[in-house]
Amino acid sequence: MFEKIRNKYLYNKTQVVVLNKQGTVIKSDDLLFNVPKKTSISNFHPFFETIISLIDLEYNEFTFSCIHIDVNNIKKTVDVIFNSGSSNENPFLILIDFTEHYNNFQSIAQEKNESVLSFHLSELKNQQLESEKNFKNKFLANVSHDLKTPIWGLKFFLNFLEKTNLTDDQLDYVKTLKDTTTHIHHLVQDLLDLSKIESGQMNIVKEKFSLSEGLTNLLSIIKPKVEEKNIEFNVNIQDKITDQLIGDKIRLNQILINLLDNSIKFTKKGTITFEISVESFGETFIALKFIVKDTGTGFSSSQKSDVFQSFKKLHNSRKIEGLGLGLSIVSNLVELMNGKIDYQTEIRKGTTFEVILPFEIAK
Repeated sequence: MFEKIRNKYLYNKTQVVVLNKQGTVIKSDDLLFNVPKKTSISNFHPFFETIISLIDLEYNEFTFSCIHIDVNNIKKTVDVIFNSGSSNENPFLILIDFTEHYNNFQSIAQEKNESVLSFHLSELKNQQLESEKNFKNKFLANVSHDLKTPIWGLKFFLNFLEKTNLTDDQLDYVKTLKDTTTHIHHLVQDLLDLSKIESGQMNIVKEKFSLSEGLTNLLSIIKPKVEEKNIEFNVNIQDKITDQLIGDKIRLNQILINLLDNSIKFTKKGTITFEISVESFGETFIALKFIVKDTGTGFSSSQKSDVFQSFKKLHNSRKIEGLGLGLSIVSNLVELMNGKIDYQTEIRKGTTFEVILPFEIAK
C-alpha cells in the first residue's frame, strides 16, 4: 500500500540529479525536467551556478525553497535539496515539485529564497576573502624574511668593498649598488610591515621617550635628502612642547619619515614645510599636530580615494620608485595609535598632510 501511495503522489513530484565534483551532470532520472548529461548543471538553469560554489564544502546539505524553473516550455516551482557529498560520494540534487503549493505563496517564498541565497553567497565570499588575505599576508611575511638575509649580506660586502683600493668610477658603481640595495631593503620592510598590520601582528609600544631627541635624529636623516634635490626645507616647532612623552617613538618616526619622504619624492622644486604644534592637552596627556606641506605635483580629486590604499601609486611615472605602500602604512599606523590623518591637495600646486597623535605625559 505504501509503495502504491508513493508511486501515485511522489513519483512524478521528485527528480534526482547526480553530479561530479566539477558540477557536471552524471545521471538524472528526468522525471520533472530533461537535464542534459555530461554538461555543467549551470547550463541547465542560471540558479545552479550557486550550487557549483558549494560543492567543495563536504558533508553539507542545503535546501533552497521556491525556485522558479522555466526550461523547454516546462514551468515549475520546486524546492531544491543539495548534498555536497564527500570524498567517496558524489554530490547530488533533489528537485521537489511544489508548483501548486507555491502558487498561493509565491511572492513570500521568493523573498525568503533570495535571502537564503544572499546569506550563503555572502558567507562564501567572506570566507574566500579571508582565505586570500591570510595567504597574501603569509606570503609577504615569508618572502620578506627570506629576502632580508641576502640584502644584509650584500650591504656588508659593499661596505667592505668601498674601503678597498678602487678607482673613482668603481666607487661610483659601488655607491649606485648601495643606493639600490637600500631602496630594496626599504621595499622589503614595507612589505613586512604591511603583512604585520593586516594580520593584526603590529603592536604599538608605550615607552618613555624624548620628543626633541627623536626630532633631531629625524631631521639628520631628512635634511641630506632635501639638500640633494636643492629644495627649501622649513621646520617650525611650537615652543615649550612637553618633551618627555610616553608612546611608540619608532612608529612615530616611521610615520613622519614616510610623509617627508613622500613630499621629497614628489617635489622637484620649491618648498617642503614641517610643522609641529599642540592640538590639545591635559594634566596627563597631550595631542600633537604634525603637518607636512609641499609644493610638489599634487594629485587630482578623482585619486583621493586611492591615497591610503595598498599598492596604489598616485603617479605612474617610471621615475618615481616604490610600491605605493608608504601612505597605506602611515594611515594604518595612525589608526593603531588612536590618531587622525587628513590631507589637502591640488594638482601641480602641492599637498599638505596633517596628523594628530595623542601621547601620555611622562612623570
